[in-house]
Amino acid sequence: MSQKPRLVCGLGNPGLEYHGTRHNIGFRVLDAFAREERLSFRRSPHQGYLAKGSGPAPIYLLKPTTFMNLSGRSVRLAAHALGVAPSDILCVCDDLDLPTGQIRLRGEGSAGGHNGLKSIIGEIGTQQFARLRIGIGRPPDDDVVRFVLGSARGEDALRLTWAVDLAVECLRTAVQDGIEAAMNAFNGRTYPA
Repeated sequence: MSQKPRLVCGLGNPGLEYHGTRHNIGFRVLDAFAREERLSFRRSPHQGYLAKGSGPAPIYLLKPTTFMNLSGRSVRLAAHALGVAPSDILCVCDDLDLPTGQIRLRGEGSAGGHNGLKSIIGEIGTQQFARLRIGIGRPPDDDVVRFVLGSARGEDALRLTWAVDLAVECLRTAVQDGIEAAMNAFNGRTYPA
């Protein structure tokens, strides 16, 4: 598995009320990556915002505006219009089951209970696309909705800022050297104590 992603999708919810929430960590990673690469997002006909990097094999960044649970519509439309195979898609999203700040890249897999990934799998008809999960931890109570739609504070905020920077490095490695190289370099890295 040495493929390089051509379409990188950051998952989140559109609108100012969701900006900075744990659930929007995918948007945050793509925004940081685009800033470093000097790419600009523009509204696209694929129900999202799209940025395009130059090069012999251009990379596209997509932030769906369909809301998290319907992310697959935007991903399917963009992949079809841009001629990108599922195996060349990489999705960035939050993960409740990873410790806050830890990242994990996989070449394929199940939705793992994530509704955005579930929507993408349903729309493109396969689980065979890469995903970069950013750990947001579990809520101290059972109110998962309030937790994911809330903002991190204190130590958790520091851990997520560190994870966003690490995820940007991971994406750059995946784009330049392939998914497997990025997995080897970044999986297992944890927030420095």
